[in-house]
Amino acid sequence: MRLDFEEPPLSPKMLWAGRILSALPALFLLLDGGMKLFKPAPVVEATVKLGIPESIIVGLGVVVLTAVILYLIPITSVLGAILLTGYLGGAVATHVRVGAGWFPTLFPVFLGVMLWGGIYLHDTKLQSQIPFTTETGRTPQKMLWAGYVMSVLPALLLCFSAFMKFTRAPPVIEGFVKFGYPESVLLGIGIVEVLCTILYSIPRTAVLGAILLAGYLGGATFTHVRVGDPYFATIIAGILVWGGLFLR
Repeated sequence: MRLDFEEPPLSPKMLWAGRILSALPALFLLLDGGMKLFKPAPVVEATVKLGIPESIIVGLGVVVLTAVILYLIPITSVLGAILLTGYLGGAVATHVRVGAGWFPTLFPVFLGVMLWGGIYLHDTKLQSQIPFTTETGRTPQKMLWAGYVMSVLPALLLCFSAFMKFTRAPPVIEGFVKFGYPESVLLGIGIVEVLCTILYSIPRTAVLGAILLAGYLGGATFTHVRVGDPYFATIIAGILVWGGLFLR
């Protein structure tokens, strides 16, 4: 799979609709990041209440603002969207962990849909890749196989992770207790892992699967950061997911 760099004409209505749809979540996330940098008392109180250490609030603000800036620059907008998807995945995981209810849990999902929807409306290359990829060029065999090898590693890891959740292996349950998640969400998370991996493994839905996996791995990364565990494995998995897709 390869993105075609020769873009067909885009109607002004689609272009402006995309810009407006992109601006709304971007403004919200700029405000969110700025508030984390300045750390007013209500923000610190709400963050700590969610079980997030005060020591990482400023770091989160820097991450959000950097990702939003990348998102607003046309040439790096997709990279910014990927990073913001990971951040929003962390927000979803946080609200799931504390049982915050449907609206707080799904609100980051809505923001993510708007982020990608905005790019989708003003980027014709992305329109040919989501939700069903179309063939736009011939990929050299070496790149194609390198992409498959790179893609299969995180796919196997996620399938193994889902299997452990389905079998309710004691180490998995212990880890969930350590991370503060209710045991009741164990099966649901395993199903999410499997569905995202299947979408990623099918060439026609690979980009959609990669976007969903970015959110899931962002949630996993933030979970490890919150308790002070090593988190590089989930970041590396995300790089492999998108690197494999890029080569394919």
